[in-house]
Amino acid sequence: MGRIIEISKKDSLAGRTQVSFILHTIYNNDSEFNKNGISWEQPYVEQNMNTVIGMPLVTQFLDDEKTTPFGGHGELNVIDGDITFDDSIVVGSFINARIDKVEVNNQKINALIGDAVIYDQRFPYLVEYLRDEYENNRPVESSIEICAKKAEGNTQIVYADGYKPQGRIPESYDYSGHAILIGQTPSDDSALMIELNNSKIEVNSNQEDEVNNTLSKQIKEKVIVKSKSFEINELSYDDISIIITRAFNSAISVLEPDEYTYYSIYKLYPQSQTVIMTDWGTPQEFYKTTYNISNNNVTIGDIVEVEMTWTPTNDEQAVEVNSSLIKDILTKNNKKDKGGNKEMDEKQIAEINAKLDDLTKKLTDSDSKIAESETKINELNSTIEELNSTVVEANKTIEAKTTELNSVNEELNSLKAFKEEKDLEAKTAEINTYFETEIKKNGFSEVELNSLKTEYVEKNDLEGLKAKEQELCVKKIKELNAVKANVELNSQNNNDLFMAIHNTEKSEEDYSDLF
Repeated sequence: MGRIIEISKKDSLAGRTQVSFILHTIYNNDSEFNKNGISWEQPYVEQNMNTVIGMPLVTQFLDDEKTTPFGGHGELNVIDGDITFDDSIVVGSFINARIDKVEVNNQKINALIGDAVIYDQRFPYLVEYLRDEYENNRPVESSIEICAKKAEGNTQIVYADGYKPQGRIPESYDYSGHAILIGQTPSDDSALMIELNNSKIEVNSNQEDEVNNTLSKQIKEKVIVKSKSFEINELSYDDISIIITRAFNSAISVLEPDEYTYYSIYKLYPQSQTVIMTDWGTPQEFYKTTYNISNNNVTIGDIVEVEMTWTPTNDEQAVEVNSSLIKDILTKNNKKDKGGNKEMDEKQIAEINAKLDDLTKKLTDSDSKIAESETKINELNSTIEELNSTVVEANKTIEAKTTELNSVNEELNSLKAFKEEKDLEAKTAEINTYFETEIKKNGFSEVELNSLKTEYVEKNDLEGLKAKEQELCVKKIKELNAVKANVELNSQNNNDLFMAIHNTEKSEEDYSDLF
C-alpha cells in the first residue's frame, strides 16, 4: 500500500523543500531606508542579485538534536580580520533571485525575492515548524547578509556617494547569506518567508519499509503536541512583564528578606530593555533597571532609585502593559488587601482557626481559674504584707527577665559577629570566583592579571576590579580598531557590536554593515 510524504513539487528533488523569502525591500530613493540605515536601489540590486544563487540559508537551534529552531545569524566573531558566525547552521541554499511587487502588511512593495531549498531530510523539524507557521498565517522573519565583492579585488563594500549612517546605498557587493530569524528582530520588517511548498506525492515501494518504521516509532512515542518555538514580540508584552516582575521581586527580596514586598511595572521600554518598577505603598517608590531574557535565564541589571518623572535620554516611548492583570497573576497565592496588608490563603486561615479554637478552650478553662483568683486577690488585698509579697515576687520576675534579655543580647551579638565573618568570607569567595571565572576569560596578560590580583582581589575590592576590567577591555577593543570587517548584517542583535566599532576613531566605512 502506498504511503505519502511531503516533498517539493518542483522537479520532485528528493530531500529538498522549496521555500521563498523576501530578502529585502527596494526603495525609491535614499530618503527611504531600513532600521540600519540601508537604502537598496534597484539598478544596483539588479547588478548584484546574481550572487544570491548558491548562498547559504542559515539559522540556529536550541538543542543538539535540532528539534527547536531559535536564533538567526549566529555568534559573530572577528578572526584575522574576517567575520565568522560560529554557531549558525546551514540548512539550505538559494537557487534563484528575482525582483517583484509583493504585498506585506497590506502594503505593496518592490522587493528582491530569493527562492531556496531546505534540506528536509536533515532538518525535518525546521521544515515542520516553517510549514506550521506558513499554514497558520504567522510571519517568519529573516535577515540578509552582504560582503565585499572580492572577485573584483574589493576589500570593503562600495557605497554610492560613500558611507553614511542613514540612506547609504550599497553599489558593489555580494549577497553572502540569509538567516531565518526566530526570536530575533530584523532590521527590515518586510524580510519575510512568503512561500513554502506544501505538495505531497506517493512513496514508491522501495521507500515503504522506511516510512512504516518511522510511522511505527511515532505511534509508540504517542506524540500529543509537536515541538514548537514561541517568539517573544510586541504581542506578548504582558507575558514579558510577568517574567520581569517576578525576577525584580526576587532581586529586591535580597535587600528586604524579612519584609513582604511586591513591586510591579510602571513603565516598560522594550527597545532599550529598560523598566521602571514601583511598589504599592504610600508614598510610592520608583526604581529603574534593565532586563534580559535569554533561554531559561532572566537577568536583572543594577537597580537604582529614580523619580516618577524619569524618561530615557533618547525619548524612547514606553509600551503599556496590563499591570492589574499581572498583579492578579503574581499575587494569586500571595495577596494584599486594600489596606496594603497581606491576605491569607486557605491553609493559613485553617491554621489560625485551629489556634483560635485552642485559645477558646483555654479561655473557658481560665474563667474558673479567674474566679478562684479573684478570691485570692481579695485575700491578698486584705493585708499589706500579702501585697508587698506580690511586689517582691514581681521584682524577682523582672530580674529574671532582665537576665534572660541580657543572654539573648549576648547571643545576638555573637550571631552578628558570625554573620560579619561569613559576609567577609562570601565577599572574598565572590571576588576570587569572579577573578577565576570571568577576568581570566578576557585574555589579559600575566602582568595585568597579577596587577589586578594585587590591587583589587587581595583588597576585596570587587567594584574596583570590574571597573579596571572594563578599562582594560575598552583598551583591547580600541586595539582591534585596525581590524576592518566588511559584512552588512540585517539583524539588530549583531548590529550593536558593529555600531560600537563604527563609533571608534577609525573610519566607519572600513567595517561591515549588519542588518
